[in-house]
Amino acid sequence: MSEHDWIQEFPAAITVCDPRGIILDMNDKAAKTFEKDGGRNLIGCNLLDCHPEPTRGKVEMLLARHEKNVYT
Repeated sequence: MSEHDWIQEFPAAITVCDPRGIILDMNDKAAKTFEKDGGRNLIGCNLLDCHPEPTRGKVEMLLARHEKNVYT
C-alpha cells in the first residue's frame, strides 16, 4: 500500500493537472463525477477543453499563477 492510496477513496473529487492543464490523475470520486464526460479517459486531456467561458479564463488564470481551486 502506498502512502497516497487514501486519495483514491477520499469522498471528494480530486483532479490533478500539470502547469499546461493536462490532466495527470483523478481519484475515484472525480472519475465518477466526470463519468459522462469520459471519467478516467480524461487523463491526458487538457483541462481547458473541459471548460467554457468564463470558467476557462479562470482556469487559465489559476494555471498562470500556479494557484489551486478548492470548493465544496
